[in-house]
Formats: sequence, structure tokens, C-alpha cells
Amino acid sequence: MYLRSNGSRGFCYTCPNRYFRFCKSLINSSATEFDASAVKNKVFTAKQYLFHQGDLSHELFVLREGWVMLTRLTGDGNRQVFRSILPGELLGFQQHLHGPAIYSAIALVDSVVCRVPNIVRLYSTQPELALSLASAEACDMMLTEMYLTNVTHRNARERIAFMVLELYHRLRLRGLNKGYSIQFPLKQEDIADTLGLTTIHINRTLHAFRDEGLVEIHKQELTILDYNALCTLVGSEFEILAPN
Repeated sequence: MYLRSNGSRGFCYTCPNRYFRFCKSLINSSATEFDASAVKNKVFTAKQYLFHQGDLSHELFVLREGWVMLTRLTGDGNRQVFRSILPGELLGFQQHLHGPAIYSAIALVDSVVCRVPNIVRLYSTQPELALSLASAEACDMMLTEMYLTNVTHRNARERIAFMVLELYHRLRLRGLNKGYSIQFPLKQEDIADTLGLTTIHINRTLHAFRDEGLVEIHKQELTILDYNALCTLVGSEFEILAPN
């Protein structure tokens, strides 16, 4: 991992995430409050941790590019995957900014994150920025609640169909899809720890989906073969996950 400064004002202003609500509000902040050239970029290789659960940090990051997974270890050593962080989304913001991190963050592919400087001062003096930060966190909470509802009340086929569709829609809204194909670096154990299933159950269901012509995964790429059939399983109201 290495850290670099933007080096020029143009870095933020050419970022593909600049139209998403938080980044847009940040760029539109008063020049005396936000200096784009002060934004630091951290580059992480695949399988590298950005930070670990329990680390002391009060930094806010925006994922510029890549894919980051949030995980948490329970007291008995079991792992729970919270969710995937996609480009344009925030990580590191929590109730106690100066307290220990409540989860670990690991890059699943080579990734770049932007460290937002002086975030506490910024949102305390910029109401629009504070509102966009609250909106982003509300969206994260809504996604967490959607996962909780699906894990609690749906069978394995429905849980996996939901996960495939929500990731597809979030990536499509960022222009990061190729038709019905998306990058998919999650391993079967990652899916299992997200959905509360065993890896054996995940393996059997994914094979069934492939044989039925619903979904195919090959070399970190997932292709939805029958979008309507997946929607029949779990519905199609995913537009609420829009990043802006």
C-alpha cells in the first residue's frame, strides 16, 4: 500500500464518482473549507486489509475504484460479512469516530480509496455535506436491513438471487456492468458468510442456477442469464439503491 496526494485540483474533478451525492457535495463545498489537492489516495492490492476490526482510526474514505468487503468477527471467532463497498461509496464512518473500528475492510481486487481530510470540520460547517453524509449512511442502513430481511425470511435460492440482483443494480447504476455481466470477486465462503448459509449450500445452489440457465460465474465475472426469472424469485425494486 502506498499513499499519494492528488497533486492537483483536477484529480477529484475528473473522478467518475464526482456525480454521486457525497462526492458532488464535497466538491461543491466552499474553497476555503475543502481543498481537493489535500485528498490523499491509498492504493491497496487484492487481499490487503485497509484496516482491521479494533484499529483506532477516525478517517473517512471514499472508494474510488475496486471492491472492498466489510467483515466482523464474533466473540467465538465466526466471521460475518456485512456487505460489499463499491466505487463511490463510503467506509470508515461510524458512531464513535475516534473509537475502535467496528469491522475490518479488505480489498478483494486492487483498489484505490480517497481519504477525505478534516471531515469533522467539514460536515460541521457545511450543512449540505452533512446531509449527503447522512443520506449515504441511511442508504447503507437500508441495504443492511434488506439483507437482514432476506436472510431471516427467505430460502437459499431467494437469498442468493437477492444478492446477485442487488449487486448487479448497484454496479449498473455506476456504469460498471457489461450488459448483464458484472465483476464478481466474492468467493463462495464470502457469499455464505453474508447470507448465513454453508458453502456446501452455496455451491449446490449456484450449480442449480447455472443448470437452470439463471446465473453463471466464471473467472470473477457473474452473468445473469435470466433476469426476469431472478426477479420472480425476489422482486425487482432495487432502484432505491441509487448512489446519488
